[in-house]
Amino acid sequence: MPLKILLFTLLMAAQPCLYAGGIDSPYFKGGKLDAFYDRKDNGDFQVNSILWTPIFKGGHGVQVSETGGQDINYFGGFARPLLTRPELGDLILGAQEVLQGDSKQTEVQGEYRLPSGLGFGGGFVDRNLSNQDIKFAKISYRNEWQSIKYIVSTQWQSFQGQDDPGGYLALYSKQLMASWGSDGEQWRSTVGYVAPDQGANKLRPAIEMFYVDNTIGKVNGSKDMMVTGSLGFRKGFLGHEARLGRAMGPTGVEFANPLGFLNPNFNRRLTAWEVGDFVNFRFIHKTLPNSIREETLETALYPGQLLGTDSLVSALFVGVGITSPNPGQNGVSGLLGYHKRIDNIESSFRVQHDFDRDDTSLFFSLIHWL
Repeated sequence: MPLKILLFTLLMAAQPCLYAGGIDSPYFKGGKLDAFYDRKDNGDFQVNSILWTPIFKGGHGVQVSETGGQDINYFGGFARPLLTRPELGDLILGAQEVLQGDSKQTEVQGEYRLPSGLGFGGGFVDRNLSNQDIKFAKISYRNEWQSIKYIVSTQWQSFQGQDDPGGYLALYSKQLMASWGSDGEQWRSTVGYVAPDQGANKLRPAIEMFYVDNTIGKVNGSKDMMVTGSLGFRKGFLGHEARLGRAMGPTGVEFANPLGFLNPNFNRRLTAWEVGDFVNFRFIHKTLPNSIREETLETALYPGQLLGTDSLVSALFVGVGITSPNPGQNGVSGLLGYHKRIDNIESSFRVQHDFDRDDTSLFFSLIHWL
């Protein structure tokens, strides 16, 4: 079945929202329309748009090369048609596609979960110009014991004709979360902490360490570590529900933060200045198969918030970025920007200049909260 038909089916699953009486309905409430433009410092740029609601999360984007490469188009979505019928369980269906020249990558996955927490799922990835196709099937169970929520899954995965067992485990309370899992081609782990909420405009530290080792399977990939932190977490990226999308792997089918195998995809990672208030940072360390290391550090500080200013000045942030190599040496950059939500409109703009490469990157996003 062509992916466009599958995507149409997913949108049809979200049709009840058209008759749900506006943004106060369970189909829209808390959702958003999200679009951004990101110009890289090598001249390439990306445009992405998202519809993010309780019943459907999907979008489309394009990466345009200005250095002679082929453009990349990607689109997809995940639907949750049983949202308002919890007595029937939970059903999540997803489909994505990435197009670049003659290359086409297609992914379909889904999972049905009984009201008891027992789930059954599966999916596949088809690549027309590669033998790196994937098939998987899984059984999962999620529940809560006292104040501890947990998810455990076991799975079978086939990659390039090789069958591998695997599984994931996640444990989390209101403040702490830890996870670990493997699918035969990679293993990943996350550790996260979110401080208790002290109220609006108060310090609320949050931090996450996320690690993926892609060297254990048939394809010798990279080892990646990402550490993200904020002194003023409010919601989103550093929250436990959003973290589950990363923690449970590409077969997790976590609707709170749906990902999958294909990259790029519509679901964007929040930038360093968007993850919270006051002071934010992100550090990424990558070890390539040839043992070359790449490191990136980006910080964002809101002086007005730290000084207690309640005005548009509090929306301004400054920061420093460090990239190694850049290439061949450490690169230092400075960044300046604006991030603010007024009523149901949230916008951000950032300009970042790399002093070593004498190049400038731009980012702009606009979010309409429903």
